[in-house]
Amino acid sequence: MIKQDYLVQDYRALAERRRLEAEQERNQALADQCSPERTPEARVRIWERLHQLRLPKAPAHAILLQVSQQTGLQLAELHEVQRLRAAAIAP
Repeated sequence: MIKQDYLVQDYRALAERRRLEAEQERNQALADQCSPERTPEARVRIWERLHQLRLPKAPAHAILLQVSQQTGLQLAELHEVQRLRAAAIAP
């Protein structure tokens, strides 16, 4: 019984450690997504990963305002990311 208690405690400690690590990684990603040290493309990729969404292709999409606020990028910078991505796909 004592061994089982240790296993449960170890599991709880491991789960808590993983939770804290995930929280730290998320906080770092949130800071990175609006860091001026990151390129607009990198900030958009971080935003996409955090929100599990792709940046829309339409330049007038309503979510771009929110992406702009969360990444600290101007709409013109987001439009440039969209343009570069479209150019990379085009033959």
